[in-house]
Amino acid sequence: MDLVGIAPVARFQHAPSRVHPCAHLPGARNVISLAIRYPDALFVHAGGGMAESIFGIERYQNLVIGRRLQAATLRLTRLLEDHGYATIPMPVSGKWRVHAYKDIPTDWCADFSHRHAAVAAGLGEFGLHALVITPQFGMRQRFVSIITAAPLDPDPLYAGPPLCDHCMRCVKDCPVQAFDARRSACESVTIGDRTFQYAKVDHWRCAWSEQLNMIPEEGPACAGQSLGVMPPATGPVDEMVMLNTFYAKCHTAGLQAAMTHAMGNCMRVCIPPHLRGTQQALAPLSPKTRPRYIEPIPATPAPRRYHLVAS
Repeated sequence: MDLVGIAPVARFQHAPSRVHPCAHLPGARNVISLAIRYPDALFVHAGGGMAESIFGIERYQNLVIGRRLQAATLRLTRLLEDHGYATIPMPVSGKWRVHAYKDIPTDWCADFSHRHAAVAAGLGEFGLHALVITPQFGMRQRFVSIITAAPLDPDPLYAGPPLCDHCMRCVKDCPVQAFDARRSACESVTIGDRTFQYAKVDHWRCAWSEQLNMIPEEGPACAGQSLGVMPPATGPVDEMVMLNTFYAKCHTAGLQAAMTHAMGNCMRVCIPPHLRGTQQALAPLSPKTRPRYIEPIPATPAPRRYHLVAS
């Protein structure tokens, strides 16, 4: 592990009750946050240059770094259990409730937030894009969490120089316009004795690329996808727009590629002030054939539905 921090559950007092550490483990006392950094050159050159391949970062993020994080949480969980403390390792990638659910007021809410746990454990702070920036690696690490009843000494919240200077690169370079950075729209979250503010994120627009892979330049072009669709320039995006549009794209060009890797431009362009000149920005994708785009499909009529029938 490259980063390790410990947060007492008292710092999660403002979290929705269903994603609070004690919702997963009654009697929880602490959350351990762990991170592994990305190899810097692998991160910088993903999808760029003559290779035109994003295979390396896709495999390392999901199969190498992800699995090592989960192996570490399992080993620590067994160690703490052997000492008599109930402990739950959280998966490196959780599940989302796509719509608001009971006391959870937001769409696309994870069952547990590793990024909030990392900030609560003092590993960094939120950038304008609502993701975690660390002083050591900026955006270039992946987090996982362990919830435990063990009595551990907490780490202080990060109290160094600001890690985000609101340079606005994440907002300007987002192809799906997922960020609303107006001061009146910013969201705030209180962790311990600190309150953080970040841009309001439209997670439906973010999912347009990250989950449905409909923006070739964010990664799918490297897997052969030559047709893309931008979300509507204005108005809401919901599952009906997404399903209609995804069907229209596949109907026009075929599936083209299985689910592949899409790295949001917010991660590609964000370098915190103190690392500028040390870290390089991620090279832009350079597909030989520029993708063409079709128009998104309105929410009505309803998308075509398929049913399995007995032969």
